[in-house]
Amino acid sequence: MDTNTLAPKVAAATLASAHAGNRNLSTDPKRMAVIKVWDAMMRGARKYCEQEGFVTIHNMPHIVGVTGACENTDTLFTLDWYDGKKMFLPQSNQLYIEMLTQAVEGGRVCGEIQSFRKELNADNRRLAQFTLFEIEHLGDLDELLGHLSGIVRTAANEVATKCAKELALFGRDAEDIKDLTFKRMTYADAIERLKPEGFPDLQWGDDLGANEENRLTELEGPIFITHYPADIKFFNMRNNDDDPRVVNSSDLLLPLAGESAGSAEREFDGAKLRHKLETSSMLAGLIRQGMKLEDFEWYLGFHEEHDVKLHSGAGVGMARVAQFILGQTDIRECVPFLINRDNVI
Repeated sequence: MDTNTLAPKVAAATLASAHAGNRNLSTDPKRMAVIKVWDAMMRGARKYCEQEGFVTIHNMPHIVGVTGACENTDTLFTLDWYDGKKMFLPQSNQLYIEMLTQAVEGGRVCGEIQSFRKELNADNRRLAQFTLFEIEHLGDLDELLGHLSGIVRTAANEVATKCAKELALFGRDAEDIKDLTFKRMTYADAIERLKPEGFPDLQWGDDLGANEENRLTELEGPIFITHYPADIKFFNMRNNDDDPRVVNSSDLLLPLAGESAGSAEREFDGAKLRHKLETSSMLAGLIRQGMKLEDFEWYLGFHEEHDVKLHSGAGVGMARVAQFILGQTDIRECVPFLINRDNVI
């Protein structure tokens, strides 16, 4: 039998046998276009990292301790591990691959995981499972943002080059995503920029929500917001030398998608790192959930026992990058498989 004839029938039969309520399992042209766009997008991200000498870390853990949390430990999915021990599905592998930057030649590593978030809302922004593309390297925030720009730009260029027909199905012109540029603005300047734009009560120290992020991208296009207050960020982000109130961090905001990548320099001084964790609101929340400081000892101990060099890293939410590339307001239309509170296969 001609394999060109057989393949579409097999694909259709496989998809038809899945949960009928999952609209992401249809074989309509748009759904197939999403799959091709993702293929090109991920090839582009990997291409950049390969060209820049990143070592790809495979077989990344998908069953983790609490150190697999990202920022909000309340959204961890819990697993019943052996002998009743509590384990989790990962939100990030950053703590695990950070230390590899100290040993790998060139100090650059990357990898892909499925990130799991126990999101209570099933809306146009949130997924319970999505692809996270993570990088860590020896270097500072400025160099890191250069790598992030390169990853997203190369991913978008690959889609523009290979998927013009697929983009057209979503009303997207391939020229619109070629050779992207990214502005930069500090968090403090972003607060002042937003006040006359419908957010008069926004104060320094407030986190930026979806509405604020969307307005910034309407005004500025793709943009890195840098130097957030330390109190609203993950415990291991490095405080700025000139203004310790803020950390050397950045969120990449993309039009329609909002926050699409979080990044920061990592604190590398062992004593400072331990103090930051001990005084963090995150640890207090973990203790309420039955966790303890000792769960982080392997991570803290590494920094206390070794001469750790300045390093930084980022996690790129590829579903939101796809949402931006496709120009859609609803992330549920932009993933090959939709997994959220209301939908599972």
